[in-house]
Amino acid sequence: MRAAQFGHVESMRVLLDRGADLEAKDAEGITALVGAAANGRVGSIRELLDRGADLEAKDEEGITALMRAAANGRVGSIRELLDRGADLEAKDEEGITALMRAAANGRVGSIRELLDRGADLEAKDESGYTALLWAARNCHVEAVALLLDRGADPEVRDNDGRSALDLCRSIYAK
Repeated sequence: MRAAQFGHVESMRVLLDRGADLEAKDAEGITALVGAAANGRVGSIRELLDRGADLEAKDEEGITALMRAAANGRVGSIRELLDRGADLEAKDEEGITALMRAAANGRVGSIRELLDRGADLEAKDESGYTALLWAARNCHVEAVALLLDRGADPEVRDNDGRSALDLCRSIYAK
């Protein structure tokens, strides 16, 4: 529902009141809630959740509203979703969490909010990546610094034995 993604709450209400499917998905499997969260539309998020939207609905890749909000730096969306009970440690099909998505995209505000809410700093995805390794792989220096300041293990290695330093070096060596 595009109205939710663009924050047109009144239009969204009219559509829902007239029978629009709250859980309808677009071509990528994205629900109105996931789209609203990705775009930082807190009013839409509230309305959708008040009407019973599935807080943990996933798209075709297993990505939730919280994960999209974290990846896009939508701290207001993150707060609203967590206040409503979103699973802080939910994982997509590759084992990637909201914190990892925030780190991979260098979203320092998202990282800070998720850590303040208790996100697992050392959780690993299927490749053995932690949030620190994701931030280092994509050369997000400020995110790496924040994660280290918050206690991330600087010696952690992925399934191939690469450290954060190795990952960052490999980017600059290209």
